[in-house]
Amino acid sequence: ITLVEAQIGLVPTNAPANWNKESTAGFDEWDVTLPLSSVQSEQVVAGLQKLLTEEPVFLSLSEVGPAVADDMKGKAIGAVVISLFFITGYIWFRFQKIAFGLAAVVALLHDVTITLGIVALCHWLSGPLGFLMIEDFKINLAMIASFLTIIGYSLNDTIVVFDRIREVRGKSPRLTADMVNLSVNQTLSRTLLTSATTIVSVLLLYIFGGEGIHGFAFSLFVGIIVGTYSSIYIASPFLVWVVEKQQEERKAA
Repeated sequence: ITLVEAQIGLVPTNAPANWNKESTAGFDEWDVTLPLSSVQSEQVVAGLQKLLTEEPVFLSLSEVGPAVADDMKGKAIGAVVISLFFITGYIWFRFQKIAFGLAAVVALLHDVTITLGIVALCHWLSGPLGFLMIEDFKINLAMIASFLTIIGYSLNDTIVVFDRIREVRGKSPRLTADMVNLSVNQTLSRTLLTSATTIVSVLLLYIFGGEGIHGFAFSLFVGIIVGTYSSIYIASPFLVWVVEKQQEERKAA
């Protein structure tokens, strides 16, 4: 039985005369009209009752007005800019080169952007890939928490690689691509084993964790995969590119 949403009537029982579909008033009882015969309508009701019995729905609703949304958006952007500034400053202080901080921030932006893009694509992928438990995920507090977790995980992974680069470099005045390549190879097994263990845990959380944390687990699963390769293929090459550019400018001067 195929139902078209536009043909389904939904009106509060004993609705006031001035009620319309845009009303935000709450009502305990509603009258639902289906464009079906009585037999088909009974089948729909029976199927709905069975579905709700087997898979209860936990309703969650949050509505933010335009003024509050603009204020929150401004504060969120400001918080991100400030956090990136302090991350750059901390890594600059720790590794004595601003190039390390810039490379780490580029990798973080890459991780969050790619993860957010894949979450947005789920709006169209939820149909053909529904058998993989992919849904039309919404950005909520749990999803934001997963993004913050991804940032922390990716930053930690990147710093481990940068630490090894600093050890391999030693007291050499120059940082070369060969040094970075050697450092990445030395930390590669550690990076892959750590990420694989975490991915298995998150995958189990995604499959068996329930509807409440489904979006959180999905974005975390994607973010850890993206963060793993970004510390190797984004942060490190970007570091080499910035350092070589700085060295060329010093020679030219």
